[in-house]
Amino acid sequence: MLKCLNTPKNIAILLSFTCALLSLNTALAQTRKDSLIVFVGEKISVVEDPEELSFNRRFRAKYRNLEMVHGSYTADTIEFLAYVHEGPLAFDEYSNVLLFVTNHDGQLYHEKYQFFDVYKAQNGKWASPYPTADYNHPFKDSITVKPEKINFPQDLKYSLKPSFQVLRRQDYTAPFYRIVGDYAVPVYGNYVEDLFKLKMETTLKARGIF
Repeated sequence: MLKCLNTPKNIAILLSFTCALLSLNTALAQTRKDSLIVFVGEKISVVEDPEELSFNRRFRAKYRNLEMVHGSYTADTIEFLAYVHEGPLAFDEYSNVLLFVTNHDGQLYHEKYQFFDVYKAQNGKWASPYPTADYNHPFKDSITVKPEKINFPQDLKYSLKPSFQVLRRQDYTAPFYRIVGDYAVPVYGNYVEDLFKLKMETTLKARGIF
């Protein structure tokens, strides 16, 4: 039976290994932070690209770069890989989205599950309706962003009819949404700069990127 001896030599080795691991994680997070691109994209194509021996579904996505919110990218279009554990790629159903991608060894990857569907408000700025899940993130106490009233396109509304109706109704609460029949009409939301800040203070912070 092997025994772990707390000798000075073993403790020094353990400390060295722990420091090396922490340094590696910090370096990886810094690399993702430095390469992070946040942009408003218009969908051109999203095609599933199956990968052998993978527990995730892989998609190749191509988007038109409408507005850069963070990072440096000069091309008119952005192509990247996106993964989802199961089911469809959630942001595929929207025409315009705020996307978060990072560069790894020359390949752009979507930050898994991170996006906002966005719309041109009446003042011409890109915005997304109140994101209930993000404002209820475990790091919600550190959030400094606040939702504001936004004049979204008059025809923007979310259906409450799907099989997930109960869950959807929990997402669309007053005063942030107004329920009209079987639809939720957004009243509050955030512009893209604050949406990025919201992710910085929650999910991206939890992932060690910020």
